[in-house]
Amino acid sequence: MQLAQRLSAAVCLLVGGALAIGYLSLPPSTASQLRQYDFSAAARNFDVEIIRDDWGVPHIYGESDTDVAFGLAYAHAEDDFATIQDVILATRGKLAAENGMRAAKTDYLAQWMGIWPAIEQGYRKLPQHTRAVAEAYATGLNLYAARNPGDVSRYLLPVTGEDLVAGFTFKAPMFYGFDRVLGELLDPDAVHEVAKSGQDALAWVPERRLPTGSQGIAVAPHRSGDGATRLLVNSHQPLTGPVAWYEARLHSSEGWNMAGATFPGAPVIIHGHNEYLGWANTVNKPDLADIYRLTINPDNPDQYLLDGEWRTFATREAHITVKLWGPLHWTVTRPIRIAAHGPVMETEHGTYAVRWAGMGEIRTLGFMLALNKAKSREEFEAALKMQAMPSINYVYADREGNIAHYYNAMFPRRIEGWDWQKYLPGDRSDLIWDGYRDFAMMPKTVNPDSGLVFNANNPPFQSTDGNDAPRAGDYPGSMGIESHLTNRALQIETLYGSRDKISPADFEQLKYDHHYHPDAFQARALRRWLASEKPADFQREPYRSALAALGQWDLSTARDNREAALAVLTLQPVQDAAGERVPDSAIDRAFREAVDELVASHGSATVPYGQVNRHVRGTQDWPLDGGPDTLRAVYGGPLNSDGRLENHAGDSYIMFAEWDAEGRVHSRAVHNFGAATLDDTSPHFADQAPLFAAEKLRPVYFYREALESHVSRRYRPAQQP
Repeated sequence: MQLAQRLSAAVCLLVGGALAIGYLSLPPSTASQLRQYDFSAAARNFDVEIIRDDWGVPHIYGESDTDVAFGLAYAHAEDDFATIQDVILATRGKLAAENGMRAAKTDYLAQWMGIWPAIEQGYRKLPQHTRAVAEAYATGLNLYAARNPGDVSRYLLPVTGEDLVAGFTFKAPMFYGFDRVLGELLDPDAVHEVAKSGQDALAWVPERRLPTGSQGIAVAPHRSGDGATRLLVNSHQPLTGPVAWYEARLHSSEGWNMAGATFPGAPVIIHGHNEYLGWANTVNKPDLADIYRLTINPDNPDQYLLDGEWRTFATREAHITVKLWGPLHWTVTRPIRIAAHGPVMETEHGTYAVRWAGMGEIRTLGFMLALNKAKSREEFEAALKMQAMPSINYVYADREGNIAHYYNAMFPRRIEGWDWQKYLPGDRSDLIWDGYRDFAMMPKTVNPDSGLVFNANNPPFQSTDGNDAPRAGDYPGSMGIESHLTNRALQIETLYGSRDKISPADFEQLKYDHHYHPDAFQARALRRWLASEKPADFQREPYRSALAALGQWDLSTARDNREAALAVLTLQPVQDAAGERVPDSAIDRAFREAVDELVASHGSATVPYGQVNRHVRGTQDWPLDGGPDTLRAVYGGPLNSDGRLENHAGDSYIMFAEWDAEGRVHSRAVHNFGAATLDDTSPHFADQAPLFAAEKLRPVYFYREALESHVSRRYRPAQQP
């Protein structure tokens, strides 16, 4: 269950309990806001040229980094302003003012996390360059809003640099599963066991849910066969929404020279390459959040027990504004309690304080700017040493032939001897950690002898096909490093690892592998289930034939495979459990539903997979290979009324970069849809979708001389009327 659902009870309390202090209001009009601020005058401070290539991808050229940030914001707003606006409103805790009660949960979370007190305290202490880039990006958004007032929320203007910095503070913890942690806390049916001192702590933390995924692979010159260094950038994200990829090319005369992709509201390239180096991001999910069960004073509910003494909660107020109808809005206020550990949640089963990696962290934008402008492995590692990104793996390559995997995380400095996976007693201050472990403790694999590094959401102890990966025994259990082994990691190690030399063709072809490994948890679960006793009705048609077909499946998810659709649907509960034991009854139910739905929609339970597995954009769709946790990652489902799985996450923006023997970089890429995120009248709304479905790439025009013969539009937004 998602966090939005978990927070329902909390928000009902928020609204229901606050009606007495709520009030109705009419928000200011967008027109009055535009009269108040002269956004066009501020924009004239930036000199930037936007060149759209023949795929509609914006190439941003400016003298300064701030020129480029301004141009990136304007170009991205042209293609996806509505999503950027929602991201900013959510970060402010004002999304419900625009979208109604369904967004109130997100608003409460943003305010509960204390994002804005951290911004108010620290924003002016950030380096001037970081603030200037954020404020230039904000100016680009404001200019677009001024020219398109009909698209603008009454609660948006003006966008500020603080909004962009705060966006990272809000979203970054979600990548390691902070929302899942809160969701489980608020689930009255979850087990809430409190840890005891001296319990054995596991070195690896079992992952409870299968991540959507990602993979990054790098090959060193001595392994490539032609002397090149190669990098695969292959993050798996939702295909639309606030964390969907947007491609751009950035170039400033101050040394910002990136090609790659970013998220709505992010003033940087999040992954890609410059002329010197590049990196791929994959999600990692170490245990970085702790929950403390508090003891409340029975005589004073405003106090909690800590080290034998009653302490009084600090408080701040959450103000939730909800759109009712027309221009009417309702604002309610509710106090947020804060213990020494962190903010407090009151639930049906107790009162808890929460502490997490990245709480109050506002330096993430500066960290990412440092990555964007790094020119060497030393500069790249210097950025990582800032410890300003709560989690995320980095698979790295550069023109000098260096390759590396960094299991990046802000690991809390916890004491040993406790099971930090369980809820902790809240009455001991020695369990309230302060600060993070040094960069030296980050698991990393740098220039292994085998010449291959990879990550596919697997533990850092399996980062290469040689013997140079970190050893699990060298890392204490309190670091909470995950243990779940994905099919994709097994396939990378097997397929790439089986080649003495990994040719350019191998490097690309193997990325699109469609198979499950025989030792993957999906294949093992299927074999176990097939050997188990089945319900009596499975001896009747069409179940009997479908069961026999499933027993012959070759573990492929190629579009012409006739058992793949049945297998993927049957294994859905296994996917959801991420390798943990699933009751036979759950797989029985998934199998029965899959057979019934496939027969009803397609006339047979064994149908070419490409008829079921579809890549959909607007009114068009294309057949797809691939499935959940395959190297050709496709996450669809459930089956729609036409009996199709519509692709909604997984492979999205894909980039192959290489530095040749002379150190010159070249890259090719593909986006799942196209540059025009929301404009279905644009030729770039779905122009890359056929390439994506066919597993093909297009060139990235990294160099200006290559771009000039592929220009579709050229303009300077600050100089437009």
